[in-house]
Amino acid sequence: MSQAYNPSDLVLVTGANGHVAQHVVDQLLALPAGPRVRATVRSNTTATQITNFYKDKDHAKNRLLVVVVPDIVVPGAFDDAVKDVTHIAHIASPLIIGAKDIANELLKPAMQGTVGILSSALKSPTVQAVVVTSSFGSVFDPKRGWRSGYKYTSADWNPITFEEAASPDLDLDSYPETWRPYITYCASKVVAERAAWDFQTAHSPHFTLSFVLPTYIGGPNILPLAHANPASSLSFSQSLIYNTATDPVALPKMDWPGWVDVRDVARAHVNALVTPAAAGKRWIVSAGMASYEDIADVVRRRFPALTPSSETQRIEHYTIDASPALRALGLGTYIPLEKTVVDTLRDVVDKDGRAVDGQNT
Repeated sequence: MSQAYNPSDLVLVTGANGHVAQHVVDQLLALPAGPRVRATVRSNTTATQITNFYKDKDHAKNRLLVVVVPDIVVPGAFDDAVKDVTHIAHIASPLIIGAKDIANELLKPAMQGTVGILSSALKSPTVQAVVVTSSFGSVFDPKRGWRSGYKYTSADWNPITFEEAASPDLDLDSYPETWRPYITYCASKVVAERAAWDFQTAHSPHFTLSFVLPTYIGGPNILPLAHANPASSLSFSQSLIYNTATDPVALPKMDWPGWVDVRDVARAHVNALVTPAAAGKRWIVSAGMASYEDIADVVRRRFPALTPSSETQRIEHYTIDASPALRALGLGTYIPLEKTVVDTLRDVVDKDGRAVDGQNT
């Protein structure tokens, strides 16, 4: 059972402008007599945007401070940010686009970002608990394919190693074509998580450590989207919902059928930090399995002006056991897919299928 936050608590949330992190910040601030929040972002511009968003909100008064950590992989990057902090939700990940040198541009930065904040936390005696965002990609074994009839649990690991992923001879042809674009991304999540658990074993820190492993994440945003083109501000998985809803020709290619609402992912982080049973464990969060056909069906019911493709993509596939998080982290029930899809799209289209003004979301 989770415990309550105290007004004297100070929670550090990294990557605060990201889809998940903005909900974590907002949920923490919404707690009556809840903790103070120190949120990190990469730029002064983003810090100002978040500060201005909350400046007139009574529940955030004197409880939110946004600080800039421009590069999270620099040694000691979080040393100042963790001072006097009691809990840490580490959600930020290195911003890496088009990596050519997989080892030095992708894998090592992923490890350094995670181990770096743990190293900073080790220097701050006030830290009690750390929760880190990873991915179902660190659980899923892509070489096994769709694996019909198999149920993934948090005991499963993607078996890829640093050496395999970093090798110039990495044989992507040995993986099913569907997941080849994701192999090195998944590897970055695996090596970062394993490095964190190795850190815990080596240092026996004074704080607890846990991981949240979400599937594809849908749901609304807290912060306003881009004014001129709201859809351009969507996350990758939000964009999959948007593309499903707005492309009459083809559905996105079936790849990862697990979906979860961002509000549930955020609650998992918020609760894990004050749930003793969460310590030392990996928590898969997933509301269930859905094809892009399922998403298109929701769109046709709820946004009749939109005409998603009627393409058929049904595939027999694995399932995921995400029930432990419901019980141990006090989530109760997961938000259903229909609400996730509808609330995602309401940020970017109106009931008639027209683009909305991002500043009004």
